Amino acid sequence: MDASLSRASVARGEGDPHDWNSYDHYRTIHEIRIEQHPFVDQERPNTVIFDETEADDLITQRGQVYCFRGVILEVEKRLRVSYASGQRRVRGFSYRYVAWIENVGPLLRYHNLHENPDEYHHRVLDPHTEDTIFYEMLHRHQFPTFSEVLDELEILAGILDG
Repeated sequence: MDASLSRASVARGEGDPHDWNSYDHYRTIHEIRIEQHPFVDQERPNTVIFDETEADDLITQRGQVYCFRGVILEVEKRLRVSYASGQRRVRGFSYRYVAWIENVGPLLRYHNLHENPDEYHHRVLDPHTEDTIFYEMLHRHQFPTFSEVLDELEILAGILDG
């Protein structure tokens, strides 16, 4: 598998790409990424919703994004909520991205759902055999943003087509 898929070389930058953000800005960025990403199939509406009913200090984002080449990305994130200067802010703390090729098999997993939530896992699978073909453990600053996951899926789909 293409070693360029590794995120281990992502250096700790000035800030955390998953740090506190205004909730309105977070939702706007999410919608823009879905509308503008070239790998997202706009003919199949995504099902991602933001569930704000669980608790005042928690928002869950979950659903599916349909991409080209039969790729489906399931998103589940849990966001902590805080208020600063009267503005509602969110910061992700639990992440799960699972992608598969429809009617074929699993392709990609990113998550931090193990015992230690500071361990972020990245796994690429062969959709035909379901064997793990690439695995690494990451730090929070190396964990991809939503649009970076879409970028990687586009790359993986191209490799599988080749």
